[in-house]
Amino acid sequence: MRPEDRKDPTAAFPDGPPPAPGEHRTDPPSRRARIHQILEQPSRTDRLSWAVELGLIALVLANVIGVALETEPALHAEYRWEFFLFDALSVGIFTVEYALRLWVSPEGNPRKPPWRARLRYARTPMALVDLVAILPFYLALVFPLNLQALRVLRLFRVYKLARYSPALAVLMSVIREEAASLAAAFSILAILLVFAATGAYFVERAAQPENFGSIPEAMWWAIVTLTTVGYGDVTPVTAAGRIFGAFVTVLGVGVAALPAGILASGLADHLRRRRDHLRIQFRLALEDGKMDLTEGRAIERLRGELGISHDIARAIYDEVLLKRRRDGEVVCPRCGHRIRRAEPAE
Repeated sequence: MRPEDRKDPTAAFPDGPPPAPGEHRTDPPSRRARIHQILEQPSRTDRLSWAVELGLIALVLANVIGVALETEPALHAEYRWEFFLFDALSVGIFTVEYALRLWVSPEGNPRKPPWRARLRYARTPMALVDLVAILPFYLALVFPLNLQALRVLRLFRVYKLARYSPALAVLMSVIREEAASLAAAFSILAILLVFAATGAYFVERAAQPENFGSIPEAMWWAIVTLTTVGYGDVTPVTAAGRIFGAFVTVLGVGVAALPAGILASGLADHLRRRRDHLRIQFRLALEDGKMDLTEGRAIERLRGELGISHDIARAIYDEVLLKRRRDGEVVCPRCGHRIRRAEPAE
């Protein structure tokens, strides 16, 4: 492959490759489609969408810092008005963002009527996060609610970063894929929790009625012991209680680690499948021996959607290219005819 074919095609044509002879450009996207592209399909090659994404990320981070600083009584008393103005400005921007995302949602689901597409989007997790991020401000203006609790609810705005973080998106995908396994693991943990609390209740209720007077009261000790946290605020004092507590601790070492093991295994498998998908696209693009600008732009877009770094993508590309060379296939640069390299004579 020539060096010029390995350049990033997105840098040369930010608006797409030039049309082929006889080919006409399609009409520019509508206003709604353009806003949908900016908000839902940001790209570093699109300066406006990239600026909007960075601005929203900075605003979310500033809101989290502001909520944390506002809990300091001295700062809140001195800068109460500034905190309110910043919160009002942030809510205004987030409200416009939420309204625009709701308005352009039919672009992502064109087969459904607009009202149904908007209703479906409004029920998505990220749309609910956007709503929770602005709802406390408006509730405080209408109803006499606890302002301290509403200020804490503003911390939910940090979850808006999940839309811009590939790592959080991957984690959410893994949780959805492993939902059945996680539910089974938590079910086993719940059963053992009841078992441990019941056993501790029977062996320790006479010696410590204030801590083990009932099964619900013993559940605090059970969950702390099963998770091997061991705060030490409640401990068995009888010989039978200590023996039972040791058994529960050993049992909890394996059982409490089940959800973490499922997530770790699912995460590794998910990342492997993402890289395999990118590897397949590289192989398809290199079938003719080179990668043109259109193929490069498509793969770069896919790389961003999959959350794969440039270094890993380059390593996958080099791996595919090296494998093609090892296979001994030579492609004529003029006609594209494939020639199998002759085996060396022994």
